[in-house]
Amino acid sequence: MDKINIGCVVYTMTGDGISAEWSFRRNDVMEQGHGIGTRLTAMQKSRPFEGEYEIIYQNSKGNRSPKLRLVISYHSGNYQLIWYENEKVTDIGIGFESDHKLIASYQKVDL
Repeated sequence: MDKINIGCVVYTMTGDGISAEWSFRRNDVMEQGHGIGTRLTAMQKSRPFEGEYEIIYQNSKGNRSPKLRLVISYHSGNYQLIWYENEKVTDIGIGFESDHKLIASYQKVDL
């Protein structure tokens, strides 16, 4: 079980983007924290989470991630999420909307 690489995140809409609450487990270490994302594309009323964001995450110890680009798309009734750092994919995820929140699971991409 020490090779597990999985996380979950809950996004909520804000005035100009999204906020995040997340938890992640990798190499038998659990982390959690929050994040703030600024919308880079116009919002669609039918799927408000869909679009591109610039987002920074912070763990419970105050350590911040680099600025990431998050692309959220909608396909076949579900959301697909891809995170990029300097145009390199860092994480991939899937999710669904419930109670005006986007709930997603994700994993690191080790290339």
